[in-house]
Amino acid sequence: MAHELWLIKGDTMTNITPMLGTLMWRSNKDELGDEINFSIAFNDTNYFPVNPCDIGDLVALYNNGQEITRAIIVDELKNGIAPIGYIGFDYAFYLNKSTAVYQFNKLPGDACIKKILNDFGIPIGNITSLPVKVDKIFNDKKVSEIIKEIIKMAEQKSGVKYLMEMRAGKFYIEKQGNSLVTGKFNLFEGGPEYDIRTAIMNPSKRRSITDMANTIQVVGNNDKVVLTKSDSKMVEKYGRITKVVKLDQNEKKSAKQVAENELKLLSKVVEENSVELLGDDNFRAGRLFELEEPITGIKGKFLITAVEHTIAKGIHKMKPSLEVM
Repeated sequence: MAHELWLIKGDTMTNITPMLGTLMWRSNKDELGDEINFSIAFNDTNYFPVNPCDIGDLVALYNNGQEITRAIIVDELKNGIAPIGYIGFDYAFYLNKSTAVYQFNKLPGDACIKKILNDFGIPIGNITSLPVKVDKIFNDKKVSEIIKEIIKMAEQKSGVKYLMEMRAGKFYIEKQGNSLVTGKFNLFEGGPEYDIRTAIMNPSKRRSITDMANTIQVVGNNDKVVLTKSDSKMVEKYGRITKVVKLDQNEKKSAKQVAENELKLLSKVVEENSVELLGDDNFRAGRLFELEEPITGIKGKFLITAVEHTIAKGIHKMKPSLEVM
């Protein structure tokens, strides 16, 4: 298969692909970082290859020489002579597991995030400008949650959605609208390419208002209401569903803009869709995908909220979960 998993120990790289039983990797927009899940064949007979993997080792997934993701092995499962299971997470693992205290004094959002990443030794690929000044103390909070909160503050102020992901061991934050992906597959190496949308499997569609908010109430630090803004058409049709947004006193002047941007994001019927497709490495949570499926009526441009890739018997498949933009 074109995909290869390499074990990295210092300056030594070992191709462990021939030893693999299963290989899966996944991402989710609500989780910072990617996961790799694989198993290594094991047998206690003489001359069977010794398993080279251990907790704390680094593995890197490649496709035709191009790196897809890399991860630190954090879990190992041995069960008799069954294949040994491993779970690894990319460098964002340290951000998810660490808590910290940060105080920022009107520092641009992107500068705050760069400082955090530098403090934890996370390589930076690109951090786009985040148009918000952070004037806040984060006390004993998960580092990944601090980063996501700063991004949320920028989204509330600008109305722009941002994509956060690790690529080839580096951290990126970019505007979500620049991340539309397509997919191709071929039936045999060197054969003609086909659009993955011509081979849709197991489509499903769910519509819900459980996550809707059609009224935004903005309050200051003193918990006094600064303003209330509603989407009157959605209130009339579905009833009033209110969300409270808290702003610092010096941000009250942007309350109207924040309320309008929150309504744009939340005052809608949420549509969640899922399909199975032949795999394409470019499909990651947070990116966008256009799809039309006639049986369920799935049609439009969707946010990939989660995706799971699996390789079994040389066939790469994926299951993206899709949310209407």
